[in-house]
Formats: sequence, C-alpha cells, structure tokens
Amino acid sequence: MSGQAILSDEDLLLLRHGNAADRATLAGHAAKDGQVAAKLAEWDRQDAALRTLYAPVAEEPVPPRLIAALRPPQPANRTAAWQFAAAAVVLLGLGFAGGWGMARLQAPQGQTLAMAALGSYATYAVEVAHPVEVPASDEAHLVKWLSKRLGQPIRVPDLARDGFRLIGGRLVPGQASPAGLLMYEDAMGRRLTIYVTRAEGAETDLAFAEAPGAQAFWWVDRGLGCALVGDLPRDTLRRLALQAYHDLTEV
Repeated sequence: MSGQAILSDEDLLLLRHGNAADRATLAGHAAKDGQVAAKLAEWDRQDAALRTLYAPVAEEPVPPRLIAALRPPQPANRTAAWQFAAAAVVLLGLGFAGGWGMARLQAPQGQTLAMAALGSYATYAVEVAHPVEVPASDEAHLVKWLSKRLGQPIRVPDLARDGFRLIGGRLVPGQASPAGLLMYEDAMGRRLTIYVTRAEGAETDLAFAEAPGAQAFWWVDRGLGCALVGDLPRDTLRRLALQAYHDLTEV
C-alpha cells in the first residue's frame, strides 16, 4: 500500500458497517491490499459462524412479557413519548443483536464453553487454505506452545482408531484465558475439533450440546474445560469424546 495510509482495524470496521459509499471504499482497499482482503474474509467467516450458532435464538418470538414491559405508560407529553420510544428501540436492538445477550452472559460456565467450542468449529472446520496455525508435522511444538499459553500441560488425543488423524492446531480466544483448538480429519474429509481452555469450578461429567450442523460433548476436568465438536452420529461422537477425555490430561 505504498503512498496510502495504513488503515487500523477500527477504520476498516467503520467502513464495513457504513453506508454504500463506505463499503465501496473498503472494497477498493481490499482489491489493492491482500492483508485487508484476508482480514475481511476472516471477519466474514466469523460472522457466518455466529449466524449459524445463534440463528435458532434470533428466530424465536419475543416473549409476551417483554412486549408488555416495553409498552409506554401513556407519557404526559410528546417529548416523553419520543424518549420512551428511543429507549424501547435500544432494548429491542440489544435483545436481537445479542441473541438475548443478557441471558447468554449469565449462562452457566458449561453453556458458555459449549457455545465457544461450537463457534470455533463453525469458523475453522470449513477452512480450506489455513485450517490450523501449526501442522501435525510439528506436533511437539504445538503441544508445548498450547500448554504454555493455557498454563497447564496437555496431550494430543489419539483418535486414529476411529479413522481421525491430527492435522494440527491453533490458538483461539477463550473466556478466562486463551483456548487451544486441535483439528482432526478422516479419509472422507470429515473434521473434528477439540477445544481446550482453562476452567475454574467443579469437575463435570460429559454433557451434550448442539447447534445447526454440529454437536458437541463437553466436560470440565483438572482445571481444563474441553469440548469435542463434529457432525457425526451422537454415539460415535460420544465415544471419541471419552477417548479425548482420557488422553488430554492422562499422565
């Protein structure tokens, strides 16, 4: 981009969510700068993953009690009526944009873990060019790197008995700490991911969660929150999750 100012992420986001002229300007930058184009493509993948994850919630009707609560109590003047309407729009916007965000923010740790794991799977399992940061050929480095970032040693589960080989892993955002994402693939091109992050609180048994196009078994053990995600029959996924459960922290 010689001769052009380098745009920050904030600049790019303002253009991306601006008007038609802003988006045209952004397209021009992407056409001239491969890094900008790659960043926009990554954001598009993340948006698609979020839409996939929260689509069922976004399509739910607004509960009658919330509609009733937003009805104005007959404001005394036009200014008060306008202020109430503005507040109602903000509340509704927060509800829809966040997938009933307050309920999600207050969700138990396990639900948050499962949603993060499903979202990471939806984002990266479909990636063709760069599904992982560190390939399986450098597994020793991958394990050392993720263990250091998680602050706890981990092992790479062996799922070869069921036909899934490790293709690598990457670091992804987590709730309380960074998270590691290990990715596997079988001969038919089906992919699995194992999401691992630090987790406080009581240990749990295997629990099941699902989103459109993916299912997960998650658990908390020895300070780690883990989830195995894929699009496989539930019994098969559970068997693989049990194998991962034993391999990740087994000494």
